[in-house]
Parts: sequence; structure tokens; C-alpha cells
Amino acid sequence: MNAVSFGNLLAGAASIPTSEARVRFWRRTFDVNDSRAQVGRILGDGSARQGKIVLATIVEVAKKWFKHANEDARIAFAADRAASSKAPATPGAAPQRRRVLKWNVLNTLDAVLGFTNFKTGECIATYEMIAGAAECGRDTVYRHLNILRDLGLIDWVRRCEPTDNKKQPTKAAPNAYFFEITRLPSPIQMTMRQILKRRGVTLASHPERSGSGKVPNRVQRLADRLGKTLTGAADFLRRGKERDAKVGEAAFVRAETDLMGDIPTDQWAAIRHPGDAAAQAAYNARLGILSFASESMEMPLHSPPTEPDRKD
Repeated sequence: MNAVSFGNLLAGAASIPTSEARVRFWRRTFDVNDSRAQVGRILGDGSARQGKIVLATIVEVAKKWFKHANEDARIAFAADRAASSKAPATPGAAPQRRRVLKWNVLNTLDAVLGFTNFKTGECIATYEMIAGAAECGRDTVYRHLNILRDLGLIDWVRRCEPTDNKKQPTKAAPNAYFFEITRLPSPIQMTMRQILKRRGVTLASHPERSGSGKVPNRVQRLADRLGKTLTGAADFLRRGKERDAKVGEAAFVRAETDLMGDIPTDQWAAIRHPGDAAAQAAYNARLGILSFASESMEMPLHSPPTEPDRKD
């Protein structure tokens, strides 16, 4: 890199906006006015009374789900341990404890649902708001929300909103959370609908709603960035090889042109590779000269084809 290019690089870096202005959003982050970001739906008949019944039922059914799932996990682990104790000991054959759903995850679920606006069905909250309501840390909220999404108990859309700042036209907005009953396993759905029916509430389903999906973790982001870097490096090397090849071919053509002078190009191959038709064809292909029949290549140099004498 010479002094001029280095100076241009510094000038370009100086013109880059500050980190405050360069806001980047994860994919599938939608403007607050985008229909894809408007995932709120009324619960029941839209009244606060039925809305509270729905939210309480969600948490109640989730508790029963967690209780039975954890009991099943303990029973399965005990059975695996008993079976392994009877079987011959083999390396790495120790029973693995099944995943247990921790109860504090339900505190986060209850905290998120507590931000629901019963008139609109919207549930808007930041991680800090949820952490304050659940009385836990922000990282814990993030971890719990991902567990709840995997279970189908909650989902959300990442959002952004416009600003009056020209340097930073958009900024992050709080996520929009929603509960969709069709995301739950069939037995859990049936249990929840039966309880709601006994309580006089009909919960409509809106399966067309879609969340923003998972954000890649740090390792995945680094791997993706490394992959892009390696791809870019490979492309750079490939372009460099292609450039070098083109430079080499240009030098070859220039050298052949200087050597052959005014000799017709269709005779160059025969001069270079007399008697070798394959080498002549390769030579012509490299120079971009049209191939000729081998007989014409074997013509004596500077001897145009002759016609047979006509007999009058």
C-alpha cells in the first residue's frame, strides 16, 4: 500500500459515521408500521376480564406442562440408570439426565404477558422492562425467552422505528411479543382450550403471524464472518490467478507476434509445431486462431494452394 492509497483509506475512515449513527439491525427486523411487526391480537372478546383469564390460563397450563415434563424426565432418567446398572459397564454408557424445565422460566413468561394491552392485544416490552418485572438479569431474560419460544409459549418480532436524526434515520424499538396457541403441542392445546371453555372464553388462533426468528450467537456470527472472509480471500486469490493468467497470455501473444512478423497467422502453428496436429490445434486455441484442417497446416510455408492444370 503506497502513501496515496493509505491517505485515501484514512480519508474514507474519517467520513464514516460514528458508531452511534451506524445502527445495524438483525435480519427480519421490521418497521413498527410494517404489517409484519403488528402481531398483536385481542384475547377473547377484547375485554380486560377475558384477557386476564387467558393470560392466567397460559401460565397455569405452562406450570402443569413443566410439572409433568419434569416428572417424566426424572422417571426416564431413573429407568435409564437402573438399566445401565444391570448391563455390563462400557465407557461413555452412563445415562444422561433429561432436560428439566426450570420454574423461574415461568416467572419470565408471566412478566412478559403482564405487558399486554387488552384493548389492542399488543405486548410491547424491552429486555430491561421484562428483567425488572421478573426480578432477574437481562441475560437471564434473553435465555428464558429463547426457551419459551422453543416450547411455543411465546414469540416476538424485532422492530425499529424512524427518527428525526438524518445521520441515524432509524433506531431500535421494543420487541412485539405474542402468544399463538397453535404453536403448542396438540395435548397442551387441547388442555388449554378445555380450561378456557369452562371459563367462558374462546381464544381465536392466528397462525399467520410470524416471529423474527433466532439471532445467531457469537460463535455462529464469528463463523459466518470467518466464512465470508475466507470466501472473499478465495475470490481475491482466484481473481489474482485469473489476472496473472491473462497477463501471461498477453505476454505470450505479444512474443509470438514479434517473432512471426508478417507471416499469416494460419501458418504460425505449422512453424512452431511442424508435423504435430494436436500441438498445432492447441497453439491455435491458445492464440484464438481458427482451426484448420491438418492438410492445410502441412502446406509448405509461403506456398499457396495450387489448382490442378486444366486441360483445354
